[in-house]
Amino acid sequence: MSMTKLTMTNPQNVADSTLLQEQTRYVDKHLPSLTISKQQWITLVVAVLFSRTVFYALGLIGTHAYNPETVVNIDIWQQVCRFDCMWFQRIADDGYALFPTYMKGGNAANWAFMPVSPLLGKLMALLVRDTNLALVLVSNLTFVLSVAVFLKALKQLSFSEEMQDIAIWLLCFSPYAVYAMSGYSEPLYIALISGVFIACYRQNWWAVGMLGLVAAITRNLGVMLVFSVLIVGFQAYGASSFYRLKNNALSVIAAIWLIPLGFFSYMAYLHFHMGDALAFGHIQIAWGREFSNPIEWLVYGVKTGGAKLYLVLVSLIGFALNAYLFVKKRYAEATFMLINLLIPLSSGVNAMPRYIFGLYPTYLAIMLLLERYPKARMPTLLTGAAISTFFVIGFYSNVFFTV
Repeated sequence: MSMTKLTMTNPQNVADSTLLQEQTRYVDKHLPSLTISKQQWITLVVAVLFSRTVFYALGLIGTHAYNPETVVNIDIWQQVCRFDCMWFQRIADDGYALFPTYMKGGNAANWAFMPVSPLLGKLMALLVRDTNLALVLVSNLTFVLSVAVFLKALKQLSFSEEMQDIAIWLLCFSPYAVYAMSGYSEPLYIALISGVFIACYRQNWWAVGMLGLVAAITRNLGVMLVFSVLIVGFQAYGASSFYRLKNNALSVIAAIWLIPLGFFSYMAYLHFHMGDALAFGHIQIAWGREFSNPIEWLVYGVKTGGAKLYLVLVSLIGFALNAYLFVKKRYAEATFMLINLLIPLSSGVNAMPRYIFGLYPTYLAIMLLLERYPKARMPTLLTGAAISTFFVIGFYSNVFFTV
């Protein structure tokens, strides 16, 4: 005679567990494969090469045709390596300054820029013998990495292959693709943040800590990942696990402590190098950034009009995408995005498009919307490509609002 062993389970606990998995997809017994197929790699490579060819050609030709005065006495890599890329080049070549000397007022220093991108540029320059070219190569190579890692994040979240292919083209023809072509840190930041969230979804807390550590010294706001990791930990194990130190709570806590270590090390370097651990924030005054209520900056932008109004509109789009993540109950991603929007906006609307479209949660929100509204997919891709062409020409023409 056979006997069946029954396990008594609290129905409420079962319901809560089911709801958690449906809402967050953080707890999976059978982890999905993150393998990128051969066909997807082909699509990725073709999309990257095609978009780079189009935007470099149109950007450089357009600049020489319409704004030739902006490229006098500079070579092609200086033309491409504009704005923040120039700061990375100075760090790579000369290290961090002891005191402010840059810009017209002589009151700016390179302390505001985290060390990972300049370091990678310095290493690449050993091969190509040109720091500007090296930084451009690094941004393009890390862009390929960002597309691949974002694709893996979509696989983890069970997006269809059709949506994954759309994501490849969306990233390659993003309205602000120029930042992934011009020596900026945005593509590396997207790759690292995507990697952190993939590791969170799969509860690989060691990877969370290590990737988060690098993210925080790629862009200083990467340190804010600690809040998202804590949210994921609560969702995965329950808040009670943390004050009882059960399940994997200790692993989550270790990851949270590991993430800021690189950032704190940079602060210690600034303290011993030039006497101010918070110099990366204090030097923002050289760019006219003063902390205030974010709403005041939005109102100021609307009243000023012109480029400032454009920056306000893009900022509002960013907050709308952020709100959609909250609506979709993607609380960890939405919280990180909100912090990454509010802090820069607290000191002005300048560069807000770059802050918005240099984030993994931004593209996740767009993919969720395109998944829900299929008819918007092609218009979104075409609009992104058209706008990006405009911004590439503006960026290579040294037009400040594109920074």
